[in-house]
Amino acid sequence: MNFSRLEYIKNVNDDDDVWAYESYPIGAYFPLNFKKNEATGVDNQAFNLPQGSLIILSQKRPKYERTLTHVVELVNEGSEDKPQWETGTWGIFRWVKVHWIADFKNPGLIPLDHKEMIANWGWFDTKAKLLSSENLMKQWGSIDALRAHLEKVFN
Repeated sequence: MNFSRLEYIKNVNDDDDVWAYESYPIGAYFPLNFKKNEATGVDNQAFNLPQGSLIILSQKRPKYERTLTHVVELVNEGSEDKPQWETGTWGIFRWVKVHWIADFKNPGLIPLDHKEMIANWGWFDTKAKLLSSENLMKQWGSIDALRAHLEKVFN
């Protein structure tokens, strides 16, 4: 995995007591959903995420702390995915390929978001947030330092 392309982190949740996207192994493709919310511009942001970027998926299940569960790559341009979007709440998506997935059989070994990212996130929507955000750079100093740390976490 080319960690120089690690650009974003995204909140994902499943309403049930299951791990979102658990059934997709390394190398699998799936539609990564974004919750429609015109007020926050999720649809425009999802459309403009660049092909080839890597995204960390972070999720919170009942009885668990927020964890880092996947690293996925955007495989299409937004213009290629948008014609397939639907009108429902979760109709916005981008096709991704799995590069890393947590060991869901051993939840205690799944990396904890707050421990590895060392930042307090505002998890109020499903937008992909830049790893080079001011919030993270206060903790890490540079995107390269954060990527070097995450390379150790995901290898």
